[in-house]
Amino acid sequence: MAVVPAVISGCGTFDPHLIVNGTSYSDGPAAIVMLPDTLAHRPYSLGGWNMCLDRPGSATITKVEPIRPYNDIVIQAFSSRPHAGPGLGNAEKPLTELGFPARSPAVTTVCDENDPHTELALQYGKTRDDSAGAEGVRITYTSAGRRHTVDFHLRVLLCAPDDPVERCGKTYEELQTSSDDD
Repeated sequence: MAVVPAVISGCGTFDPHLIVNGTSYSDGPAAIVMLPDTLAHRPYSLGGWNMCLDRPGSATITKVEPIRPYNDIVIQAFSSRPHAGPGLGNAEKPLTELGFPARSPAVTTVCDENDPHTELALQYGKTRDDSAGAEGVRITYTSAGRRHTVDFHLRVLLCAPDDPVERCGKTYEELQTSSDDD
């Protein structure tokens, strides 16, 4: 699996920067996850994405927020762990019940194809039973005492029980197209 850098902001030229695998910010989302039959106030955990640093050092994730959310999708939790085996995939359980630490440790792995990376996991939820989604997540982290962000373009749709996945995805596309025209 190739590691592709995401959009990074910040001024520190020599700070280690966090890189999230599979990010494509010019050709649409890196991945699309559509979960059927989702309900409000339940955890929907997703994982398996590699993170690493562009140089030796450490980066601590302090916040993860949805990009272009609709219908009250929320990030309930985020975490990471050494990526030593198969990634999480998805599960209807909190991250802590799936073996992820409650407090995400600092990312210290340097991007090298021979070394294991750090697995990123996100726990989504929604505050009402309607379909909800987001275009990606903005990850805020500190490195060498400076604050940075990286955008991970992972489209997530939590489809309502009465909203078939195909219609849920089409509705989301229409909403995004109409908001781009505004």
